[in-house]
Amino acid sequence: MTTKTNIAYCGWDIGGAHLKVAVADNAGKLLNVFQLPCALWKGIDALTDTLQTALKQLPDTPTSHYITMTGELVDAFNNREEGVKAIVNCVDTHLKADDLHFFAGQSGWLNKKQAILQWQDVASMNWQASAMLAAKHIEQGLFIDIGSTTCDIIAIDNYQIQPAATTDYGRQRSGELVYTGAIRTPLMAITDEAPLHGDRISLAAEWFASSGDIWLLLDQLTSPDIQDESADGKPWNAVYSQQRLARMLGCDAHDASIAQWQNVAAWFAEKQLQQVIKGCHQVLSRFPDWKLSSPIVGAGVGKFIVEKCATRLNRPYIDYAQFCQHHPEASCFAPAAALALLAAHQLS
Repeated sequence: MTTKTNIAYCGWDIGGAHLKVAVADNAGKLLNVFQLPCALWKGIDALTDTLQTALKQLPDTPTSHYITMTGELVDAFNNREEGVKAIVNCVDTHLKADDLHFFAGQSGWLNKKQAILQWQDVASMNWQASAMLAAKHIEQGLFIDIGSTTCDIIAIDNYQIQPAATTDYGRQRSGELVYTGAIRTPLMAITDEAPLHGDRISLAAEWFASSGDIWLLLDQLTSPDIQDESADGKPWNAVYSQQRLARMLGCDAHDASIAQWQNVAAWFAEKQLQQVIKGCHQVLSRFPDWKLSSPIVGAGVGKFIVEKCATRLNRPYIDYAQFCQHHPEASCFAPAAALALLAAHQLS
């Protein structure tokens, strides 16, 4: 019989492009946190294959599984309800575990049947897991998670998360969900022009380059940080990033110097930073009595952007890893780490 003393707690965050996994022991110590590419937008078979790969990295002990998702949004599914059902069934089939729990935000944990029936409580709730863990550590402040694709901005007040909305639709209205990320965002979604040779050049309305190229050229990301295909399928390095960036301006990399392309990259970085800060101001406007000492907590592969925002907003910055035993990967893959830790602390 399995006892509480030999159970591992595994958090799974199933996105449209990545699978993130975290494992904690019964004492609440993080043992492993990792990410695998998972092109769920190509179909549910991608998740099947990635789950099998991930299972090989889990400890050989009885494991309780805790799942959250955003992958139901991909266009492989006709709608979000269909997406949740497909992901729930896939996970249930391949994890083959009796102890399977689906995260429903402040509604708690659901079993397979409940998750399918209450799919709206399960769809795109991963941000709540991360923010709820942060709320255990700070009384007041903003939790910001910038991933490869999106940015979550969640207020915490009196040790409780205070979202204005819980659906993606509502959060996009409230400024709590900003569709900009550190890697996958097409540059034409950040601005419509860029400076070069003293002129303002209108951008090509094509996915020739993405935000990952910008931050790589500015030495904020390295190739190993990026588990996505580039816009042209070529490697992530300065040479190819300059080529991709040049296409956005209707020219070639050799038409400008490295320093000039870095200046163009800095322009895009500033414009993306403004998008995030705009969301921060919108969320902060709901809390006029907050102290300026209320911190900003940064998570996600783009947490370096959050730190820049904290400087602009004149607020202290806290790395999310501080709440996850300073595990080096935990702040980058916050929802998975949060699920494992919340489960270990609540249920062990």
